[in-house]
Amino acid sequence: MKELVGIFNAYKKPLIHIDLGGNVLKEEHTNPYVIHHTLNLWQSAYFSGVYAANTFGKNAALALSFYDGGYHLAESFVRGFTENGGNVVYNYVSPMDYKSESFETMIDGIQKANPDFVYLLFSYNEGQKVFDVISKSALNGKIPFLATPLMTEETAGFDNCNIENVFSISSWDFNEKTTVMKNFQTNYSALYNDAPNAIGLLGYEAGLTISICLEKNRDIPAKIGDFVKSLIIETPRGELTFSDHNESQVPFNKVRQFLFNGCEYINTVVATIDISHQEELYDKFKDLPYSGWQNPYLIT
Repeated sequence: MKELVGIFNAYKKPLIHIDLGGNVLKEEHTNPYVIHHTLNLWQSAYFSGVYAANTFGKNAALALSFYDGGYHLAESFVRGFTENGGNVVYNYVSPMDYKSESFETMIDGIQKANPDFVYLLFSYNEGQKVFDVISKSALNGKIPFLATPLMTEETAGFDNCNIENVFSISSWDFNEKTTVMKNFQTNYSALYNDAPNAIGLLGYEAGLTISICLEKNRDIPAKIGDFVKSLIIETPRGELTFSDHNESQVPFNKVRQFLFNGCEYINTVVATIDISHQEELYDKFKDLPYSGWQNPYLIT
């Protein structure tokens, strides 16, 4: 990303970088020619740690995918958690070949550590397998599981595995009844004959930004990073602005419980977190190295 940003700075051309937000942005990723459209996953992971320490308890077990764990999400969660008195009592990282993994070691380790809750960092097929294993174990319903929001993606096609006591924290809620969210859902379904997922939401927000640039400027300005600083965009996630690092952001996170409604799993909002002070996190994480996956999240 550093090199890509440098290229567009040298050529003085606009770059709209679209990413789910698995890695922290640094000063080296910021210049007037670049904006970053993300769903702020690393920030949500940090605030998940803060929320968990103050809600679920001070002792956590971490269960991470070899793939998802290679980004900054785990570190963001741990910092938010430990800064609020939390202690990690058990760590599990799945093997690269998760399809042949039984996850019995994970279940045994969690049971022996006896944590107050478990933080889960998996997604899609691997996440579904982990949920299925947990649902058949003695842990199901006994302690809370706080999952990354992509692990509870409604469009992933979950069967009812009877998983209980699962929560996630994200910057979006597809069941929100705002006009902007309802219009987005209706228009997306009409175009694609399917419900939108997080990646569809991300693309829609980027499209809104481009549309506003064209409306106000009749072009995409070369210094798009400077241009978007004054914008407040009404999106399905809420009022979207851009940070000092030219990253899209919204002022609230949603705490969601993963529940089966008799037909499908949905994420039901049970609390809202004010994260209007999130700008300070860039400085807090400025020394965090890029030691894991360099690819955009989720492309490992």
